[in-house]
Amino acid sequence: MVITALVLSVLALVVALSARSTASAQAQAIEDARSDARRRVENLNEELVFELKKQREMIAQLAGGEQLSAEMVREGRLWRDVLPTEAAELFEKGELRILDVRTPQETASGILPGAIHIPIDQLEERLAEVPSDKAHTLVYCAMGGRSAAACELLSQEGRNGLLNLQGGIGSWTGPLERTS
Repeated sequence: MVITALVLSVLALVVALSARSTASAQAQAIEDARSDARRRVENLNEELVFELKKQREMIAQLAGGEQLSAEMVREGRLWRDVLPTEAAELFEKGELRILDVRTPQETASGILPGAIHIPIDQLEERLAEVPSDKAHTLVYCAMGGRSAAACELLSQEGRNGLLNLQGGIGSWTGPLERTS
């Protein structure tokens, strides 16, 4: 009888320890789920604040007379693509600041006169070199992809009036100057 009671006591202890371990694991899983949910809500809140800021900037640009295309609004872009002909007209009028985001090797074939040269992979560290006034800035690369990424980065940093040269420097028919 004593042995049976002892065996039952040990068995009850094992069951209790197992239940405690399971409850502890479930409590940890619940806490992990709460932390994950909290992190997701914080991320969504940051994204929402960023998107709201972008929408307000679009409205401000419209109120200031900027032309936004339907595509820019749908995509939430604060910069626009320009055809080489429009870029050349603005260049001729002297109404552009120009930013070349190609590599130093690519600029050996020439750059647009007066261009600031900051390779795309250095742009974040060298943002201070890109003026932040309201003047239009034509951004270009070899084919238009990296300059679009540069426009996106610059717009996220609060720069306005960004124009991406469609087709990159390969589509440019205006003057070029050689680099040294």
